[in-house]
Amino acid sequence: MLTGFGIYQLPTILTFKSNLTKIKGTLRVADTDVTNVTDRRGRESRKSELIFYINGRQQKFYIAENIEDEWRNEKYEKILQGLKRADTVTVWVRKSEVGEYEPEVFQIDSERTTLLDFETVRTAKSPITAYMLLLGLGSITAFLWLRFPEKLNKILRTNDKTTST
Repeated sequence: MLTGFGIYQLPTILTFKSNLTKIKGTLRVADTDVTNVTDRRGRESRKSELIFYINGRQQKFYIAENIEDEWRNEKYEKILQGLKRADTVTVWVRKSEVGEYEPEVFQIDSERTTLLDFETVRTAKSPITAYMLLLGLGSITAFLWLRFPEKLNKILRTNDKTTST
């Protein structure tokens, strides 16, 4: 499961600006919301969401993050204010997701400034993805080592013989 989550996150951190395309238009509506969420262990925290729509597009642009025990997400509030002041809004999404109802948002620009930066979005998931991949692969290795120790030792000894010649 841990490795699967890490693999699920890989496309986000392996996305390059050349894989993205712009969706440009005027803002129809935008709002932020904070909701209480409970994880599987019963621990409660808050999730902040920014949702907006662009005129002429049948798409929902959505970003969210866990803000733990905070009541507001200042970052999303700043983006919201920038969206409301902008004459035009440019949203960067994957080329493959242009036709989807809720594409993943990688960058948000107004005509004046960048409201949400591509590198911030891309790298925000990097540490957790690397951690989940390593933890998952380590768990699989430990399981295999405990379950089939002779076979793994034989494989490792075979590799030692081929690399030392």
